[in-house]
Amino acid sequence: MSTVRVSGRQLTVTHRAIAVAVGLLLVPGLVRPDVQTTSEWRLSSASAAMTLDPMRSHAVVASEATVTRPAWRRVIELLRTKYEAEVVLYPTGHLEQSLPSLRRLFPNYACFVEPPETCGRGFVLAVHRLTRQLDDDPYGDLLWGILTGYEADDAARAVKLREPLIIRRGATSMGPDLLSRLDAGFATNENAPSDFWRKSSGTVAAEHRNVTPDAARALAQAFREMSVDVFYTSGHATERDWQIAYNLPGGAVIHERGALYAVSTDNTRHPFESPNPKVYLPVGNCLIGHIDTRDCMTTAWLHSGGVAQMLGYTAVTFYGYMGWGTGLLFEDGRLTLSEAFFLNNQSLLHEMERRFPNALRTQPESDDYRSVKVFCQRHPMRARDELGLLWDRDTVAFYGDPAWAARYPVAGAAVETVLTQRGERWALTATAHRTGVWEDPKWGGRPLAVLFPFRLCDIANVSCEPSGEALVTDRFALLPVSGRRKAGDRYTLTFTARRVETP
Repeated sequence: MSTVRVSGRQLTVTHRAIAVAVGLLLVPGLVRPDVQTTSEWRLSSASAAMTLDPMRSHAVVASEATVTRPAWRRVIELLRTKYEAEVVLYPTGHLEQSLPSLRRLFPNYACFVEPPETCGRGFVLAVHRLTRQLDDDPYGDLLWGILTGYEADDAARAVKLREPLIIRRGATSMGPDLLSRLDAGFATNENAPSDFWRKSSGTVAAEHRNVTPDAARALAQAFREMSVDVFYTSGHATERDWQIAYNLPGGAVIHERGALYAVSTDNTRHPFESPNPKVYLPVGNCLIGHIDTRDCMTTAWLHSGGVAQMLGYTAVTFYGYMGWGTGLLFEDGRLTLSEAFFLNNQSLLHEMERRFPNALRTQPESDDYRSVKVFCQRHPMRARDELGLLWDRDTVAFYGDPAWAARYPVAGAAVETVLTQRGERWALTATAHRTGVWEDPKWGGRPLAVLFPFRLCDIANVSCEPSGEALVTDRFALLPVSGRRKAGDRYTLTFTARRVETP
């Protein structure tokens, strides 16, 4: 017998049937629930579009102080015009007072426009928690991002992006494996400072060479010469720098007045220029997502590194669920970066609700995260997983416009997910097309997550086959999958629900 958690209630939003991610391509044709015909949405390949339509379902949230600054007011106006968005203003320092308006609107997206001076860890914690309070379940209610920069023009530049970003070229600090799936790119090795790989378009393998005294100069040069779409980093970092090698002398990337520089161990400095739009995933870095002052690593990447979207820890990282987990979902190709961030966080919340419900209700203060020791003193935990999940839940920021699509191309999905509807009865079926495993060997597994392209309400009669602890909310579903999968394996989730209609 399946153990099923169900949540959701009736609210009203704007919607349009378009592509659903994490195993689901939705095409037009959804009928009203009272029409007794069968509608079906099938995944054949990833769409470049966002799953949820942002038009007229996008809230621009800003403080009264922000809107008085002309440059930042222009950013708000650009967003409002781009998405026909509603603007939600709140008294400065009281983000929680935006909640009534967000509940009334219940948008698909919320973009929090905030100057860097007030974008610290406390603000990130507040946004996470606010966006779970639009209804009465413990899960996220919309996709969100914090739009900021070293200066307002950085945020405006991100808003002006219209075309989706399809990841074809990339860079990483974790060796050459990523390059095998890309058209071109380059890589360093955090465990060997002299390693450097470069892959050119039209070639199969990356070319390796030894660089001296470390990879700092080669990395800066490669960024100047090749326009990459994505950059991954791990290893030691702070708000001030990123160490290219892990626990070894190997150079660093630093910032100064909004600019990035690579510095070798011989103290030579190399300009780090890369203005083309890209996404940045510092999945294993401490503190690099913490905007403690206007001039820091995050704002430098947004200002001179061409970064339009990024995630980042605002505290140290030791557990890695939000960083590495978002990367895993994103690389699968069925999600945009903002969708991967959202659904990975929902998987984390589901794990907490199942295993550590008391921790789920805990609300640490910003100062609690200044060290793991302090955190444990103030919030004693019985298990490492309980500590790690609570630590990661609210400390990872997402910067950028969440409705801008950045994703990997997909040719032939490993798992096809089909949603069918007949009246108020729904079925979600996932069929494996390739043999493999559900779990990553290092970072474990996640449920198969499906983001609905519209909101549902009155969810009931949930059943899962094979049996497992599934979750259906108004925004998404999680199917319990684990172990090895064989081509032809099928998982089915059935439930009753009604679609929330447009006003």
